[in-house]
Amino acid sequence: MNDLTRNISDHASDMSSPNSINVIFLWHFHQPYYKDNFTGEMLMPWTRLHSTKDYYFMGALLKNYPKIHATFNYSPSLLRQLEDYTGNYKDMLKSEEFLVISDKRISELSPEDKLFIIEKFFPACSSSNRFIEKSGRFKQLYYRLKTADAEGFEEKLNLFDSQDYLDIIVLFNLLWFDPVSISSDEFLTALKTKDKKFTEEEKDKLIREKIPLILNKIIPLITGLAESGQVELSASPYYHPILPLLCDTDIADFHDGIKLPALFRHPEDANFQIESAKKYFKEKLKYDIKGMWPSEGSVSERTLKLFTDNGLNWIATDEEILSNSIGVNFSALGNRKLLYRPYAVRRDERYSYIFFRDKGLSDLIGFKYSNYEPKDAAEDLINNLNNIALSLQNYNENGLAVVTIILDGENAWEYYKNNGYDFFNHLYEGLSANTEIIKTVTVSEYIKKAEDNLKISEAGVAAETLPPYEEGKTGVKIKQFFDIKWNVLTHSEASNVLTHSEASNPNPGSEFDFSKIYNIPTIYPGSWINHNFRIWIGDREDNKAWDLLSKTRDYLAQKSKTFEAYRRETVSEKSGGNSPKVEPFLNADDYKAAWEQIFIAEGSDYNWWYGEDRTSGIDEQYDNLYRTHLINVYKFLKDNPPDDYYIPIIEKKRAVKPNLDIVSFIYPEIDGIAGDYFEWLGSAVYFPSILSGKAMAHTDRFIRKLQYGFNASEFFIRFDFLNKKTPELTGKIIILKFINSANIEVKLEFNASNRLNILLDSPTINDKDKINPLIKAAYKKILEISMPIFILSVPPDNPLDFYAVLTYKDNPLVEIERFPVNGYFETVVPDANFEVINWLV
Repeated sequence: MNDLTRNISDHASDMSSPNSINVIFLWHFHQPYYKDNFTGEMLMPWTRLHSTKDYYFMGALLKNYPKIHATFNYSPSLLRQLEDYTGNYKDMLKSEEFLVISDKRISELSPEDKLFIIEKFFPACSSSNRFIEKSGRFKQLYYRLKTADAEGFEEKLNLFDSQDYLDIIVLFNLLWFDPVSISSDEFLTALKTKDKKFTEEEKDKLIREKIPLILNKIIPLITGLAESGQVELSASPYYHPILPLLCDTDIADFHDGIKLPALFRHPEDANFQIESAKKYFKEKLKYDIKGMWPSEGSVSERTLKLFTDNGLNWIATDEEILSNSIGVNFSALGNRKLLYRPYAVRRDERYSYIFFRDKGLSDLIGFKYSNYEPKDAAEDLINNLNNIALSLQNYNENGLAVVTIILDGENAWEYYKNNGYDFFNHLYEGLSANTEIIKTVTVSEYIKKAEDNLKISEAGVAAETLPPYEEGKTGVKIKQFFDIKWNVLTHSEASNVLTHSEASNPNPGSEFDFSKIYNIPTIYPGSWINHNFRIWIGDREDNKAWDLLSKTRDYLAQKSKTFEAYRRETVSEKSGGNSPKVEPFLNADDYKAAWEQIFIAEGSDYNWWYGEDRTSGIDEQYDNLYRTHLINVYKFLKDNPPDDYYIPIIEKKRAVKPNLDIVSFIYPEIDGIAGDYFEWLGSAVYFPSILSGKAMAHTDRFIRKLQYGFNASEFFIRFDFLNKKTPELTGKIIILKFINSANIEVKLEFNASNRLNILLDSPTINDKDKINPLIKAAYKKILEISMPIFILSVPPDNPLDFYAVLTYKDNPLVEIERFPVNGYFETVVPDANFEVINWLV
């Protein structure tokens, strides 16, 4: 017996009353994968921020109450990113933009940096008033911005002086520290008390010492709690995918028939996500996980078999899945005693226990108790548990009643006073004093207790005369499971009480036997949200995301098949050696990196924000993150992604409007000189946001402004550059791509001495030698381009969609700037009446 098993055994045997109820708290910790694996940039800061505010906090709080046991469930996608911060924090100071700016001296902040602070730091703290109100100074600065009549760039920057910016940076990062860490550290306590007029030295110590200090304490804390037996560690599938949809997206049609994308059916990916999660915990944390909270509590028949085949002792999902699986309405109070039982799911001679989340209690913590006074909220939860214990006293003779509470261990606390610190102290203190009625246990502790209760004594009994039994998960033989049936009784005590049928004595009229564990023969497919999958599929945007994933996976699968065939053929000709390189200069690691991007993109978080059912406030950033992972599949294989990967899935973000639209024909001279003011008057004008594109590129921009327009026969486009000298543009290319015409692509190569090389690429234009001279371009102070409208193959009054990219001649996969950053410009090819109509308008 190892130490962990011994701790489980000791705690499980310390059940002071046979009629006490067992309470399982499962706290789920998860973040999607924010890292751009191709560039190394951390595109969003939420893993770090929740690490310093919630992940250490939840373990440190629990440790103060040794009688309280809980299960901590982690997605490996979260822990993998935490590794990036703890193992390479100095690198993260250069690759996570929030940290990059926080680490700079105030005198070194560029205007772009200051705008980033204004437009990113404040919103990251504005999810609730409780969060803002943790600092009087931060609240004052926040409302200065919120109430100011400052629309312009300069006006916004001038709202704050150098000390203000210094205070914003310090307070922003400090607000994302938890109360336990602050109160146990003199320096952090002093910063919180001071609340304003911070120094550069204080900022540096906070950013360079205190943040990594907390980050590095998280894994030792949770593994220490696991070793002591107070916490059980469990996992969600690696990148947090909705496994039933990976196995077969058509499963979503089970729910009233919704419009679905092209079929995605890859149970092998679902299995990989489970196996990879188990492997991560084994290799990185030296811990064998026994169970899983499936991402979003999502289950189906196919996924249950994957869980049982992977040897998991237990899984958990929502009460509505049980309700629909066995045909019982849990809104009827008399039926709820059937919820507070353990069940099993046996598939092909293997089984896992399955636990069902009490939706009401879990949602009270997640969504309601933040509005209560902390002590009142804690007392209400304990009273609810006491009432459940009282209602079960006639059905709990063997002490197996179990209440399962499952919710996020991070997102709710910013809505609570003091990050939930007072609520948890009252709750844990109250539960610690109430162990005769309420016993908190980990899932495996509960299984240990249940199997001790249900085990069959083998003493003095010949093996052939043993009654039918199950091989328990703790190494003992236990009573055989029997299938629950869907039959319903009309009973005076409680309507809709289930029946069961035992193989030895079938009796569909007998009541549920609370001394046994039942197998659920068929699981109802769904998630914890409305017992369906509609958050993630069925909406036009959701379906577009699935179709793009399918397209990318098919592309990669075909490339991988070709590569593997080549490798086998080459390896057979050579003995030993590394994998050969192929098409062009690719090796097995390139394909492994590309496949990882697929598994990342299978995560649930991106589709969570698509569609009209919910919004994060930063949906566009999640859309960009999702498409970045898919784009990287192509980039790792040194290939250019198709145009649709750069078009937002969010429909409202696809066509980008310029700052000023076209109002008249223009007749500029193509000479590369910003000459007569009236040359370009009437054209569309687009100023890219200084915060557009990847965050790390904000200070390495080339192009200040883009203009475009027409006359009756020509299309024109102009680029105005920032203060860049000619040598800085040498070796670079501007690509103009017209995406709804003849698929025309015009490339302009910058060479020495301001010379331009113009290349036309079109699958429908055969005689390029005649067309090329008709495209004109010149670069001196500005870049001007003209081309005949007829080569665009778009009739008058029809839309013309295009985008522009600045990249490198020798490495076109690395984009410097894209206009617009996402989507395309949409204009309309003019007809002969264009100017007359515009003049009248």
